Amino acid sequence: NLLLFIFFYYIIFAVIYMTTTELLNILNQNQHLSFQELFQKIPDITFLDYLSMLLETHHISKSELIKKTYLERTYAYQILNGTRLPKKDKVLQIAIALQLDLHETNILLTLSKNQNLYPKIKRDALIIFGMNHHYDIQRINELLDEYNFPILE
Repeated sequence: NLLLFIFFYYIIFAVIYMTTTELLNILNQNQHLSFQELFQKIPDITFLDYLSMLLETHHISKSELIKKTYLERTYAYQILNGTRLPKKDKVLQIAIALQLDLHETNILLTLSKNQNLYPKIKRDALIIFGMNHHYDIQRINELLDEYNFPILE
């Protein structure tokens, strides 16, 4: 079971961090395979799968994450158990609490069916700035409030 677990997370990391060029190379080099065969080689990655992997790789417990996100406990556990898919601001609170980089954050946003952070949107740019400077949620909220944008809540 441990070996299967390690293999599963290795595949998730490989697919997530694979560049577009690398994916295109795989598609181009395997022209003898049908699309269905290639499609089956790409694992399905859910929001919950990716979040669980992030919790593990960042060595943070669910209860510790909840404290850092300031999310209501019941709502947070619904997210962490996969019974609720969070809105963008809640995903951002999770990403900030985990101190994710922009790439990891945008993957988490995509998997939760939310829009990625986009630096041409001023509110998003402030959030990216705060994340790049390792600000916590409170400091990012102060920054957002200072510039008259809605805070993360």
